[in-house]
Amino acid sequence: MRIVTVSAMDADLLESCTTTTGECFYNSYMNVIYGKGDRYVLGYRCEETVIDHAIIRKGDKYYDPTLQSEGEFSEYQFAVLTEFTVFDMMKHAKSNKDFPPDVDYVLSKADKFKNVIDVDKIKRK
Repeated sequence: MRIVTVSAMDADLLESCTTTTGECFYNSYMNVIYGKGDRYVLGYRCEETVIDHAIIRKGDKYYDPTLQSEGEFSEYQFAVLTEFTVFDMMKHAKSNKDFPPDVDYVLSKADKFKNVIDVDKIKRK
């Protein structure tokens, strides 16, 4: 896993994003489909309580339109589990009953994400 900093988007870009309250997976999915981001990024918000979350990457910057649209926004650290191109994201959503990939989905398909998950460690549990 690698840690990245999630920054604030420009107001104009944020205004054009999908920002349904509390729906980070859906919002990030839709924002990548409509070209507001290049990658759908799945991982964990690094806070007092670690929270599985989805954000977007545009170029070399990471953004969280869901949290930023809720008001006061401060940069925060995010642990990246994996990133999806629009094609891969849509392919996995199709096999996930049309829901965007989330952490539970990735763990359930661990054999397909060997570059992300230590499958042998999971099997030993």
